[in-house]
Amino acid sequence: MDRPRRTHAEARAQMREGILRLGNAQLAEVGAAALSVREIARGLGVSSSAIYRHVASRDELLTLLLVDTYTELADATLGAMKSEALGARLAELARGMRGWAVRNPERWALAYGSPVPGYAAPAEQTTGPGTRVMAVFLMVLAQGAPIESGGAAGPISERLAAELSAGAAEFGIDVDPALAAAALEAWTGLIGLISAEVFGQLGPDLARHGAELLERWIAATVARFDLA
Repeated sequence: MDRPRRTHAEARAQMREGILRLGNAQLAEVGAAALSVREIARGLGVSSSAIYRHVASRDELLTLLLVDTYTELADATLGAMKSEALGARLAELARGMRGWAVRNPERWALAYGSPVPGYAAPAEQTTGPGTRVMAVFLMVLAQGAPIESGGAAGPISERLAAELSAGAAEFGIDVDPALAAAALEAWTGLIGLISAEVFGQLGPDLARHGAELLERWIAATVARFDLA
């Protein structure tokens, strides 16, 4: 019997899946800077022109892989958040991020590692997927105790306060700039801790304690924002 012909949408979806699969394999083998659209065409057994109808350049390939990375990370992390209590939700988010990063170090590096030379991620395509987890993180912390303006770090400048308020508003969150500043510090601390483990910056001895170090970060952050 003749095989049923694929629809255009099915063929496009299959090609996209192949591009993502081989693109992620290249990330693991040669890194983001050395990605090659021609190598993906060769791996799929199609002409370069067939691939270029889907990704016209290395930069478009990087964007496709970056959006896919952000989406999978967010789906895995947010999907693991089952609790109602704020502290537990923060813990689930942090553990989910670290777990995904440890399983997918090359893709974590694409999202949070060194910028790829000559590549600038298009904000209109990457900002939404790339801030899904951060938005939920801020929503959780914003429900905690107010943070005193000033505090140990000193007062927040008007310009920084305006930037923080505008950024939170884009997530649909009305939050005091002092809390937003503290949340940003906590977020960058989380990203930095996970990256230090994934990129081997802790060294072989401390790297074995990545899970415990994360639990210490969770406990300190829950206390700082009174999320218990």
